[in-house]
Amino acid sequence: MLRPSAESPSPVPLAPITKRLVTEEVLATLRKAILSGAFVGGDHLVESRLAAQLGVSRAPVREAMFQLEREGLLQFDEGGAALVKELNRADMEEIFALRSALEVMAARLACKRLNEQAVAALKENIRRTEADQPLLDLTLLDVAFHDLIIDAAGNSRLQAAWRNLRPQLQLWLARLHGRHEAATRQTRTVTAREHREMLKDLLSGDPQRAEGRMKIHLDSWRKYLDSLEA
Repeated sequence: MLRPSAESPSPVPLAPITKRLVTEEVLATLRKAILSGAFVGGDHLVESRLAAQLGVSRAPVREAMFQLEREGLLQFDEGGAALVKELNRADMEEIFALRSALEVMAARLACKRLNEQAVAALKENIRRTEADQPLLDLTLLDVAFHDLIIDAAGNSRLQAAWRNLRPQLQLWLARLHGRHEAATRQTRTVTAREHREMLKDLLSGDPQRAEGRMKIHLDSWRKYLDSLEA
């Protein structure tokens, strides 16, 4: 057996390509397609067809679809067909009720725990929201602002409950914004203004003030979205 000489170059360190990385990429791709409206409520996603389009085997597509079901973005019918979830008014009411409970608690906790890094991230999010963003990016930035508050709260169970709700909130907002694309500029202005007020009250360090502002923010947000559907 030949052995490398002392002059032979050292092996280049390469990270192994794992099945998990492929699944995560497929998951991210399908999730974005659903949120962007490329797939709409009731669409049947065919595993074999998606695998061929993405250039992967069926296994990572299947795993991604199971994860999307857990996130509330897909559902399987009695025959096992995967359908894109179509949220109705009852779904919206449940999402709003749970969101309110989680975020009011998060604001109360976060106002005492904000650090420089979190504040900088919140300010950067607002700056990007004010910029000219595609509609889906605007929706994702809106939810990401609230992600930062949830994270700053420092409560692991609160974070877990939010992660369970988050994809359905994104889906609902994306669908609503998509139906009212002409209102994108107004949505951007309202969102940025509300988030600036929220940050100001979080920085006060007063839990009651931060909690009250979050209630006002969510109620205002709810009324604005209801006006779009009127």
